[in-house]
Amino acid sequence: MTVLTTALLSLLMCATPPAVEPRGFSSALEPYRTKQASELMDRARRAAPQERAELEERATAQALRELVARGLGKSSAAPEHAAAVKALRALSSRVEIACALKVLDGEGSRPNFIASDPAVRRALFAAMATEPNLGQAKLVEFAVCGDDQVRAHAADALPGELAQAALDELVRLLGSGRELHINRAASIASSHPAASLIPALVNAQYAPPKPKKGDEAWIAIGTARNYVQNQIPIVGDSSTSFQPVIGTVYEGSLLRIMESMVEIYRTEVHVALEDVVVHNTGMPAPPLGYERERWLAWYRDEFPRLAALRQAELEQAGEMKRAKTTEGARDS
Repeated sequence: MTVLTTALLSLLMCATPPAVEPRGFSSALEPYRTKQASELMDRARRAAPQERAELEERATAQALRELVARGLGKSSAAPEHAAAVKALRALSSRVEIACALKVLDGEGSRPNFIASDPAVRRALFAAMATEPNLGQAKLVEFAVCGDDQVRAHAADALPGELAQAALDELVRLLGSGRELHINRAASIASSHPAASLIPALVNAQYAPPKPKKGDEAWIAIGTARNYVQNQIPIVGDSSTSFQPVIGTVYEGSLLRIMESMVEIYRTEVHVALEDVVVHNTGMPAPPLGYERERWLAWYRDEFPRLAALRQAELEQAGEMKRAKTTEGARDS
């Protein structure tokens, strides 16, 4: 073999990407490894990448089902339940979070442990908050669209700074067709004031007029008066009587809406927009009201400069604080 051939083989070996080993079970799920889950994971080690991901997901779901059976069933003892909750809190990967949401959210005939078990809910949400992609995004969805208890716990579990996937989910929910979801998403945006949310808040704070035709509503205010409008003779043996026919007359006013024009100003979203602007610029929001085009022009032309000045101020304040801390340490 020549030197040139050896060099080419070396280059080819370096260019070939190393085989990706299966992740296997995390330490949290290792106690719940079943024979079936082990077999699936062994198959994953020999499978192609696409099939490997599917097998790993099936193995992880199988381990989580074992966790549910042993630690979350009606007959589970308190120590088993505590161990299962601790394992859920320690979940970390995207696959584990996805499988946990599938298994715990009422899979098959199993109960919905996320809705019914507060300890499971808190543990799972704590784990989701540490996973920046699927975990935080689903946490935002729970915080906006969930039932009251689930929504409150999800909002409390959100980290102070949201990952990009969670911000993208928040942007999607700000464009929802439900007013309730838009207002809830705006509340979360106010508590997690990322600059990338400003365009979505600008678009969500106002809905242009939508004409509607046909009967929309009616309101009647008045009184009803009864009177005898007719009598029906009733003839019997050596007797005669009359059956009255009662009529009704209405007196009052009737308001009927035939066509309407609906224009929506969402004050909650507008307040959240102002909060995000103040947080990122250190200055009051511009008095642009609900005018979408002016807001977007300001965000394009003025906001980058103001945000850069704010960042420089924060960095300078941090350097001064570190200098004072160092000086105080030297004096002591």
